[in-house]
Amino acid sequence: MKNMKKELTDYEKRGLLIEAAKKEFLEKGYNKASLRGICAKAGMTTGALYFFFDGKEDLYHAIVDGPVKELQEMILKHFMEDREAMKDIQQIEECLVDHKDVSDMFLDYIYEHYDSFQLLLSGSKEGELESSLDAFVQLAEKNSPTMIELAPGFRLDPFMTHWMSHVTVDAFVHVIKHEKDIEKAKERMGSIMNYLVRGWAELALLPAER
Repeated sequence: MKNMKKELTDYEKRGLLIEAAKKEFLEKGYNKASLRGICAKAGMTTGALYFFFDGKEDLYHAIVDGPVKELQEMILKHFMEDREAMKDIQQIEECLVDHKDVSDMFLDYIYEHYDSFQLLLSGSKEGELESSLDAFVQLAEKNSPTMIELAPGFRLDPFMTHWMSHVTVDAFVHVIKHEKDIEKAKERMGSIMNYLVRGWAELALLPAER
């Protein structure tokens, strides 16, 4: 009997197109990537691509948006958990513990979706990197004061909160862009994270207004 080629499901076809688009975007950048090149890598026609996606921009967002949104939800959940912990804080030194487990948690997720985040951080699609990083900064800037203010006797300086939020996001970006090995990334980011926590405590923290 002749071997019969198994017909791919729509889910499998869509997955092949996404993986092909990742390769095309990362190899050539968003602007120079072509739908023809994506289809060739996936072994499909442009007609098949348009069945699943509206075009190149739709493919880009299918690769990037899900992981970014889920990471933002993870960060927000972490802030909510820290809000509860802060209620029992009496001295700021109690916050200066090892935070490597936090950076490890975020890096585990980021490196699980490494190609998606590398595509975002490449900045090849105009405006996407800036808007995404701004969203992460705003997430930290908005939630840090509400977390700290639950600790009796403390509040955050708004200017330094904004600056430290940028510094924290930039630190993750630098490590992710320059360290492909996740264990090395965790080692570097763990040290940076503990340094940043002390920076938040020493630069952004103020006595609560009476």
